[in-house]
Amino acid sequence: MSQPQFSPRIEALAAAGISVAALGGAGWLGWMIGWPDSFDTSDPDFVNPFSIMILGLLGVAGWFGVKAARNEMRHRAFGNTVLEIDSPGHMRLGGPFAGRLRVQKPVAATGPFRLVLTCFDVHQFEDNGRFKTSNFPVWTGETTASADTDATQGLPFRFDLPASVGPEPVPSGILPGAGSRHRMTVHVPGMRKVVAGNIPPVGRFWTLVAAAPTKGPDFRAEVVVPTDRPRGKSRLP
Repeated sequence: MSQPQFSPRIEALAAAGISVAALGGAGWLGWMIGWPDSFDTSDPDFVNPFSIMILGLLGVAGWFGVKAARNEMRHRAFGNTVLEIDSPGHMRLGGPFAGRLRVQKPVAATGPFRLVLTCFDVHQFEDNGRFKTSNFPVWTGETTASADTDATQGLPFRFDLPASVGPEPVPSGILPGAGSRHRMTVHVPGMRKVVAGNIPPVGRFWTLVAAAPTKGPDFRAEVVVPTDRPRGKSRLP
């Protein structure tokens, strides 16, 4: 099994693709309604759905353009990051999870490295007649490494995992004997979304994120951790 790794360049290319697509969509809509010739703020029809869509797409293009540039800077500064897991080479609930994140290039951190392990449950719910999935964190652990740690030799970590993080994933999201396919979520402004309790997820995945401040672009790497018994249809972040 190949070692999980994080590539900032791949993240940069993905973000750049979204930015270009959004910019192209904004340009096409602008051409359809006659922008920029029809761009007149005094026109009563200036604020219309198409104009709002164009501005929204331009905002998306700018956001992902900045994200692409930031990830490209991280790639040039730090290179790729590889996850190395101690024996048995994968995660097991109820026991220790240890290893290291090995960075391709040195990281001149100005503060401690933070390593955060998070378990996400993937729940399916209905939204306007369509089934969608959403990721919910169900367990988090954190450890640190000193700023002078040689990242090229590996950022060490160890987490004591719980015996359980909740109901095991069920691909259909329906417990045996239950007939409902609906999932309910609650979203209070300013608070995270929550899903109705005791409903099994359709999938589950774990991520390990390492971050540290530097004088240049802040270091950040995120890898998906392999498990011994992958279940369900997990969606990667």
